[in-house]
Amino acid sequence: MWRGKKPPHRAARLLKDGACPAPRRQGRIERPDRVRRRRQGQGGQWRLPMNYTRRKLLALLAASTAVQSVASQALAESVVAGSGDVALDKLPDWADVKLQLWKYSNPFAPSQWSEPKLGGYDWKAANVKIVDGALQLTVSEKASAEVISGSNSASASAKWEVDVTLPTMKPGLIAAPLWIFNDKAHEEVDFEIVGTRGLQLTVWANVDNQHKAVWVKWILVGDLSGKRYRLGLQYEAGKRVVFSIDGKEAAVVTPADTTGGAFPNKPMQPYFDLWVAAGAIMDPRWAGKWEPMAPSERLVMTVHGYRRTDI
Repeated sequence: MWRGKKPPHRAARLLKDGACPAPRRQGRIERPDRVRRRRQGQGGQWRLPMNYTRRKLLALLAASTAVQSVASQALAESVVAGSGDVALDKLPDWADVKLQLWKYSNPFAPSQWSEPKLGGYDWKAANVKIVDGALQLTVSEKASAEVISGSNSASASAKWEVDVTLPTMKPGLIAAPLWIFNDKAHEEVDFEIVGTRGLQLTVWANVDNQHKAVWVKWILVGDLSGKRYRLGLQYEAGKRVVFSIDGKEAAVVTPADTTGGAFPNKPMQPYFDLWVAAGAIMDPRWAGKWEPMAPSERLVMTVHGYRRTDI
């Protein structure tokens, strides 16, 4: 359990140089056309070389030709994902949840510390509130918001779901309404709405004791401001990850789909984030360039409900 100091946290997102958490590395950016790409169904997904660092991954994602080729597939897929013909039950709300800073023995706790990736838009507990049974995460000028699940919440076989309304998206704003993580193992699975570019799905694994992306897919491309989605992550350690949107499978990932078969295999715990990629270590080609806000401006992401189901 983390007490009295900053708890472990994932490495900064898509840095300019090197793979996190290792020191920055020098080297030529690999051309996107040298990356092996697989197509499954209607979506485009990338299986990346084993030496693919965050810098190289960023170069791929930012390259217009690569993004356009994926976007043409993902736009068609987004129509299916958002068709809304799957009956979904209501998720439990947050009315009975108590948020207390540094109290990681509780089911959930807000974050409050600084990270280089945030560029001064630090995690602030005051930017996390429960209002009318819903969890609200707010970005304001010089502040981001995060909620961490409790220290005893990790699971190697579970499904996590959220019902979320996204904020007004801006270049440089990252909405991560649901992602799972194991800091010590360098393993992670993400739903991330990246600026006004759309939804990115990513699987990270431990490759040579480094935190590396081994599978990436863009889906629901474009500005998703104000959209409401039911997002689900089903994780079976070492076996598969299932991403679902509005009750429908958006992607299924197994070791056969990833670079060299690298795959997360340790227990994970969920996080809920709304943050600003304003740090000097962040490359604006990924999420766009952040512009400062007016002091009174607020960007709010609302997580209406949440559920974990052990499987």
